[in-house]
Amino acid sequence: MLKRVVAEAAANLLASRQRSALALLGIVIGAAAVIAMLNVGAIARNETIRQFRQLGTDILTLRADGNTGLGNFQLADLEALPMELPAVAEVAPFVIGGGSAQHEGQVAVSSQLGVTAAFAQVTRMRMQGGRFISDYDRYELYAVVGAGLAQQLSTPYAPVRVGSGLRIGRYVFTVIGVVEPMLPSPMMPVDIDNTLFVSIPNVRRIMANPSLSMAILRMRPDADAEAVTAQLQRHLGPKLRDQRLSVQSARQLIAGMQSQMQLFTLLLGAVGAIALVLGGVGVMNIMLVSIAERRREIGVRLAIGAEPGDIRTLFLAEAVLLSVTGGVLGIFLGIAGAWGFAWLSGWEFVLSATAAPLGAGVSVAVGIFFGFYPAVMASRLDPIEALRAE
Repeated sequence: MLKRVVAEAAANLLASRQRSALALLGIVIGAAAVIAMLNVGAIARNETIRQFRQLGTDILTLRADGNTGLGNFQLADLEALPMELPAVAEVAPFVIGGGSAQHEGQVAVSSQLGVTAAFAQVTRMRMQGGRFISDYDRYELYAVVGAGLAQQLSTPYAPVRVGSGLRIGRYVFTVIGVVEPMLPSPMMPVDIDNTLFVSIPNVRRIMANPSLSMAILRMRPDADAEAVTAQLQRHLGPKLRDQRLSVQSARQLIAGMQSQMQLFTLLLGAVGAIALVLGGVGVMNIMLVSIAERRREIGVRLAIGAEPGDIRTLFLAEAVLLSVTGGVLGIFLGIAGAWGFAWLSGWEFVLSATAAPLGAGVSVAVGIFFGFYPAVMASRLDPIEALRAE
């Protein structure tokens, strides 16, 4: 019985191909919008986590409130933290600046960081060539460059590599290391790929009035971020005169960004749901037009003994068939759209486990909901009135 109803519903839809295609298009676009937008939300959430994964989630950043960096802290105050607070494994204070560097006629403007030797360990930086700045290089004119900056300053015949000379202001620095490409991290105020690193004592040669800007520290594996934050506030807070120490943890930032991403995904899903509802309205409109054109057929069926339930089932089957077909096509179109977004943005494509079932399920539900009223209306037609219809 069900097989015959589905076959007849398919035949009726095929008989009015153009009208059915227009109704199907609305469902396809609506389902694809829901699936694509939920997948885009999952891709964005995954990219956020991926950015943190490289730097790690056991990271804290320190700075004083306001625009004065680390206030009146001295370098020795911060470098002593691992000895004074057992939960702190390593700390790397740094000075942030910016300017241009020249190499063989190539000029690039980039971030410039004055760092200590601990910076590479704290940020889990890997070297593509050479080494990072050590404690023994404090006053040597040595520099380390990110992979992106090295590429900007390179020429086909003179690539930037270990031993290259970079002119920064009035000084020529020797490149002793090139950093492997790294993803930008929300915990870092600069993009490491496009940054030049020198020792903190050498900062005075390339920046005017430098002072410590921030410090990034890594906790021990068993440390709790909230407990370490409280210890830092008690230990360092009194040393600030009229400011407050600001401590930000990677885990805290991840939780906040995930909450924002969930809201973002819900908003995208709502926009897709509106498109799907509009597709459902299109299905209802097509079904109502179909009933108006087939009044005599409905009257004949009722006159020869068909039950109202049979008429209702037939028209409901047409609506469900449209919505199921539209949902299946919408899955492929939505996944393709999400993949295109990931490809254009350069992000890693991930498939949301809930997007396809939810999008297809909602499209079927919308089809049933908007097809139910026309099906009930068709089943309630008076056979005599229907047979008189032109």
